[in-house]
Amino acid sequence: MIVRKAPFYESRFLRANAAGSRRALWLRETLLLPTVGESCADVWVMVFDPSGHRAIRQSYPIEAADFADEPWTARLAGTELDDSHAHGVLPDGTRWDLSITPGGQPGVRVLPERSYRARFPTAKTQVRHPLARFDGRLQSPDLDIDLDGWIGSVNHNWGSRHTPAYAYGQVCGFDEAPESTLEIVTARPGVGPVLLPGVTLFVFRHAGLEFAVRSVVGSMQTHGRYRPFSWTFGARVGERMIEGEISTVAGDVIGLTYPDTHGGVKYCYNSALASCRVQLAGKAFQRAELSSDRAMFEILTDDTVAGVPLLG
Repeated sequence: MIVRKAPFYESRFLRANAAGSRRALWLRETLLLPTVGESCADVWVMVFDPSGHRAIRQSYPIEAADFADEPWTARLAGTELDDSHAHGVLPDGTRWDLSITPGGQPGVRVLPERSYRARFPTAKTQVRHPLARFDGRLQSPDLDIDLDGWIGSVNHNWGSRHTPAYAYGQVCGFDEAPESTLEIVTARPGVGPVLLPGVTLFVFRHAGLEFAVRSVVGSMQTHGRYRPFSWTFGARVGERMIEGEISTVAGDVIGLTYPDTHGGVKYCYNSALASCRVQLAGKAFQRAELSSDRAMFEILTDDTVAGVPLLG
């Protein structure tokens, strides 16, 4: 059971992409219990659409939220998210009703198990369903979207403070390997105001195997370097090797402002329409190149990025 007392934040969200279309959806339910200022709860709706990307943030008092761990459920005002459904209505008329069909794969934790019980790192993340199917409908005053077999994930983040700076990527199925998935992060933890060197961790599942580096010690065999909006990464561990890149263009990025638990704000830049290319080699994997144009690529930073408006 997670103890929710300041400083604390929590985010429960889904993301989904349409097959054969440049459309994607990102829905979040969040809690913020800061050490400075009022606690609050937010519903976020982000839509990536050829007609123009959109972001809605609706804030509520913390008393309007009911986040449970067993069963895993987030209720916030007129919205709800659990492992099988997501539905909601916002004051501007935006509404959604989605069914979620988990793909049957085990959840993904990018950190070692002991890290989820420890105070450090301050931010935890897990993917409850890394390859889920979404069906249903989302309507807003200027948009009507039918989700028919969209593929994505159900996710859960929490902690006492956001990681000071990171790039996070997720692929829910590659074109050449629809059942393969990737979770990867290059993060720069902080000690007070000082940023530590970047650490790259990942979990890659392919051809019935899992190739993962979850620890700081293991990250000595990985590398990752990113900027807006390009990221190269790789690892060589034993007989397994992966090299890859994730990239997108500013026009496919939504910028958001994240309040932090100790005051101040972070800036999140997210694209659900990024491209990912990876190369595999070594005795453990048959040599292969995999690609996807439905990757998620997110950067968290203290600085705004020129050319990307903050929509929420």
